[in-house]
Amino acid sequence: MSHWYEVFDNEEVQRHTRKQATHLTAVATLAIATTLVGATLGFEGHLPLPAVGGILAVTWFATVRWLASRTRKLRRLVWCIKLSEERIVGYDYTRRKAVIDWNRVERVELKKDGLLLIGPPLAAFEIPHLFPDFAELSHRVVHYAEMNDVAIFIDGQPWQELDVYQLFPFLADDPSPGAPGTTIF
Repeated sequence: MSHWYEVFDNEEVQRHTRKQATHLTAVATLAIATTLVGATLGFEGHLPLPAVGGILAVTWFATVRWLASRTRKLRRLVWCIKLSEERIVGYDYTRRKAVIDWNRVERVELKKDGLLLIGPPLAAFEIPHLFPDFAELSHRVVHYAEMNDVAIFIDGQPWQELDVYQLFPFLADDPSPGAPGTTIF
């Protein structure tokens, strides 16, 4: 069993993701400040206390839900990815290591902003297109996916079902032999 890895990393992705995580901290701080101001105004009688309580409950429910969702998305963004025949190892912005074996990967999705590797529930890696060697990285991911019989999707559709002429209409205008609408004698 080989433990040889191909490593792709981009500290700019890590820095960008950490900056987004800092914004989450700012949102949480703002929610706390809003709670303190609202509670103060309610207890001093400037605002009706039941209204303040209702507004704060809705605010906290929405804030916690949004923060949890956003944190999950940031956690699946990887700045360092290691590929081998057996597994994928990814590191998130906190340098937390996550491992998904290729036999547990359900599908690989090529999206406009990067690659998404979906594994068992709550296990996914998102590889942003910001990697300088993204073309090579994506080709290697597809290579390993094909080697392990993992489904490959492009914009939500299996790649085998895509019509290349719908994706690239200019190809239909190609006068080269074998192009649609041309006759070979």
